[in-house]
Amino acid sequence: MERKGRRWRKTELSRRLLNDRAAMPPAWRMWLITVDGRRSETELLTLAAGLGLDGSTLIERLAADGWIADAVPPAPQPAEATPARRRLAAARMFAIDLAARMLAGRDAELRESWREVQDEASFERWLGDCAGRIAEAAGQDRAALFVQRVELVLSGPGAAR
Repeated sequence: MERKGRRWRKTELSRRLLNDRAAMPPAWRMWLITVDGRRSETELLTLAAGLGLDGSTLIERLAADGWIADAVPPAPQPAEATPARRRLAAARMFAIDLAARMLAGRDAELRESWREVQDEASFERWLGDCAGRIAEAAGQDRAALFVQRVELVLSGPGAAR
């Protein structure tokens, strides 16, 4: 089964077998020498056809027998979000909710800019903007309380609320 761009490499087994000329038919040996992890499967099929071989069957058989393997290992699974990223996400959600409550309907601009918060630096800038708006609307004490509660969430799980 051909995949565009798939590349094959020799395995340790095929390297050992290449040293023994009697271990495989000469056309297979010539083809296997060309398997280098850089040629695409399409190129390998063309080379096989030039040697009078059915490339698809040859690749399937040699792969099943462990003579060749994917040159590029499968892509790793996406890493789970790090604890710091999870804390930032939790603090971000908590902060927008708390700001909305403290500003009672005057939070539209903050909600717009909140969408652009992607990392700690942009979160700190946004948090400062929120604190400033809360201070204007409800006073410095309320703004300080806002920052304190958000920082508790940012510092660790279950620390606030």
